[in-house]
Amino acid sequence: MEFQIISDENESAQLRYICAKTDTRRYDLIMLTSESLDKKGEVVIIDDQGSRYTKIHKDKIENSEYLAHAFNVNEYEADEIYDFLKHVIE
Repeated sequence: MEFQIISDENESAQLRYICAKTDTRRYDLIMLTSESLDKKGEVVIIDDQGSRYTKIHKDKIENSEYLAHAFNVNEYEADEIYDFLKHVIE
């Protein structure tokens, strides 16, 4: 099998581990940022308990349908994730 490498770059990244508890569940999230993600206004959010992740633009975290799909949660839990993220994403 032949393949062609299109891009191969190394970049330092910052990881932020945040645990929070709501009335319904505990969230263990990892937020990954880097210089190239910051330039695009994006952040990678990893749900450490659910083994799910998403790359999302910081201005679009209020989209509860997207968060529900990305983290495989119901709309109420997606709203909880949004309420939490809006306080910790800069």
